[in-house]
Amino acid sequence: MPDCACVDPAATAAGTCVAYRSDGETTGAMHMGDRTTARLDELVGRMDERLEQHHADDDLRRIFLTVYRSMTQSMQASLDDDLFLDRDWTRDLTLRFAETYFDADDAWCRDGRCATPWEVAFRTATSNRHLVVEHALLGINAHIVYDLPRAVAATLVAHGDLAEDGDTAVVLARRRFDYDAVNHVLARTVDRVQDLLADQFSPTVRILDAFAFRLDEYAAEALLRYARTQGWHAAVALASCRDADEREVARAHLERLAADYAARIDVEQFVPTRTGRRLVRRWREGG
Repeated sequence: MPDCACVDPAATAAGTCVAYRSDGETTGAMHMGDRTTARLDELVGRMDERLEQHHADDDLRRIFLTVYRSMTQSMQASLDDDLFLDRDWTRDLTLRFAETYFDADDAWCRDGRCATPWEVAFRTATSNRHLVVEHALLGINAHIVYDLPRAVAATLVAHGDLAEDGDTAVVLARRRFDYDAVNHVLARTVDRVQDLLADQFSPTVRILDAFAFRLDEYAAEALLRYARTQGWHAAVALASCRDADEREVARAHLERLAADYAARIDVEQFVPTRTGRRLVRRWREGG
């Protein structure tokens, strides 16, 4: 079991937000009044508290959380712009999306067991022989490929967007517009993340990352492209499931997909020179 001090029993008991957890079920109904009045700056505050703990513990999970905090702040700022057809729906999605991260992080802290893509990311964070960009990409992969469709599905269900007595096609077209706008905001954030990470980690890591692949060139072109296409279809399929068995089939598919992507995240293969690849390999081996 990981040595963690990050589980927030008060937040868990309060049920600040809910979504499909790693077991494929919902965590329970959230009070809609609470959801509509929840503030994203409180969510960022939760992230800040966890980042402070990770820094104190020298826990490398802080790398992805630094990325995600930046993404969440971008979403917070974008909700004040005219980017979305339904800001309340988008705000709800943002909160549910964040809760899937906290669910996984808390589960890892409790007993070291969580969905495979998150387990890969968190286990990798116990080693200091991976590049900053790899830590970040493993977290982005788990959160975008595995968590985002589940958060979207939970939001669609909560808002009755697939009600049989409604004009589902029109509603889903509006939701898809806002979903694509969310992905646009995330892509813009990823463009700035590499510099953010470089500012917070050692010169040695910065030099090694310079030999490797820039974060935005991988994440924006691969993971976010997935989110804009297959991710949406997976979310609608998950929201359309008729029972727990079907939901588990859909969830397990997302887990396998994200785990497969995680297995491919090795930036050594993208280092353009033999000397650069040798440098990365020697550093990983402790040379």
